[in-house]
Amino acid sequence: MPGSNYRTLRFDELTVQRNCGEDVARTIRAEGAPPDAQMLGVFVPLIGVSSNVLTVATKWTGEPAAAAYRHAQVVGVRSRLFDMLARGQEPCSADGIYTHRWFVVAQDQVQALTEMSVEAWKSSEADTGMRISGFWRCREPNANGEAVVLMIVNYPGLAAWDESRYWKPKPAHQAQPNRNVWGGLFARRREILLDSWVTVHRLVT
Repeated sequence: MPGSNYRTLRFDELTVQRNCGEDVARTIRAEGAPPDAQMLGVFVPLIGVSSNVLTVATKWTGEPAAAAYRHAQVVGVRSRLFDMLARGQEPCSADGIYTHRWFVVAQDQVQALTEMSVEAWKSSEADTGMRISGFWRCREPNANGEAVVLMIVNYPGLAAWDESRYWKPKPAHQAQPNRNVWGGLFARRREILLDSWVTVHRLVT
């Protein structure tokens, strides 16, 4: 829907019968998004997620409809709603890998987390292969009442992901002239985190 202002992400994790994840993912991708939504991406796992779990992310201008998958191979669905914090308007389309980075912070630190991240992206994307797809806050806090934030990032490959780690030595083949700027912001961001983890996925096209 050109010109739409997407405010909400529905993040569905589908458990499928063994050895059929790729086929189910391609079928869902071909079917497209539900009415009143746009597909952000259908992802199959590479690292950190069961090979029998797919991720389907759709973005909505209004309140999302409940997930309704009628494929015989889908045996379970975990669906969560996220509110937009930054970016997230464009569908994922680039080749390479996509990381799903999860941040846990105190509720009153979400704004600071967002501001530091957005500011860091200005220089980190100039220096590295990272491209931020979006930044969203889960509507449901975790069991401790803490905020959960999702960031989806595209990289050309795992080497590019590694080269963007601010705490590692600078890659010899990259100038990264702004490394102190974005590295410092990422270091400050890390100080407010209560937890964080990442999984790696491939986009189904």
